[in-house]
This record gives sequence, structure tokens and C-alpha cells, in this order.
Amino acid sequence: MGEDKNKKATRLNFHKGSRSHNPSQTNGVAKININVEVAITNLQKIAQKYIGVTNPQGFLTDLRVALDIPDTLGASKYGFVTIPLVEGVSLYASLRITNHQANAEQYVMHNANCEYNLSVVIRREMRRNTFKPHDDVRLDEYVYYGKRMAKVENPLTQIVNSIIGFLRTGVYEDTTGIAFKNSSPL
Repeated sequence: MGEDKNKKATRLNFHKGSRSHNPSQTNGVAKININVEVAITNLQKIAQKYIGVTNPQGFLTDLRVALDIPDTLGASKYGFVTIPLVEGVSLYASLRITNHQANAEQYVMHNANCEYNLSVVIRREMRRNTFKPHDDVRLDEYVYYGKRMAKVENPLTQIVNSIIGFLRTGVYEDTTGIAFKNSSPL
């Protein structure tokens, strides 16, 4: 019974009210480089934890911790990763874990624009699409909503496995079939 009294007190990932939608990781803070091998090991544990779970409460925080992205102010959490593709060729990308849609211009304004940018958005409720593309930003955003996730088997585990696939290959594949995809440029 004691556990129920204050569930939302420390959940920054699903705050209410309006806050800045600027990339939080780039405001005077060094870029956080994701160690791919460590992140994949951590994410595999998270994938197991979320088998059978459809409620996203705590999920974004678990992803951030698994990716070793510090908890900075603001809802968006960014990490940067170098993914080897073929011998001598790598993809330098940003990975954004958040609860709101992107304004791609913010990547340019805060010097966070990489060769490729991936945004994974987890929201409890459906809202209107607020994604804003930018001609100079190559960004794919996958938006997942709680009510739609409830209709899929192991949706959070599938999202984690898609992130693992991205870290291995540079390609994010939505295996749930329920994500809304936004892309920049249009």
C-alpha cells in the first residue's frame, strides 16, 4: 500500500505543463558518446525486464540509464554514437529518447545535427503531431503511444530490440507496426 502514495513525484519523462523543447543535452554540456558494446548489453537486460509489459512508466528512464545518457534538465535525452557500417566507413548519429516530438531546427541551433539523427518518442496518450522538419537535418522519428502499445505483444521489448538493431547496423526498424514515423527533410 505504501508504494501507491506518490508514483509520479520523480517522473520527469512524463511531466505536465509546458517546458522548453530545446535539446537538453547540447546546452553547454559535452556530447555524450554511447559505448555501443556496453549499451547493447544493458539494453538486452532492459528487453528482458519489459517482456509482457505495455505500460511505459519508467521506460524512458530505463533506456537513458542503459544507454548511459545523463539525466539532464528537459524531457529530451540525447546520446551520440559511431556505428561501423563496412570496413573503414562509419555512421555518426544522434539518438534521442524522449516523450515529445522533435523540432529539427533545434539540432542546427544547438550544434547537435549529425550525419543521421534518430528520435524515439514514447507517449502515454495520443496528441496532434507537432514534429517540425528542417531542410538541413536528416532525422527519423518513431512515435509510440501507450494505448496503441497495449494492443501489441511485448511492445517495449520490441522497441528496445529495434534500438539494439540500430546500434549494430545504423538502421532502426519498427517491428511493432504501430509507430508513427516522421522524417526530415520532407
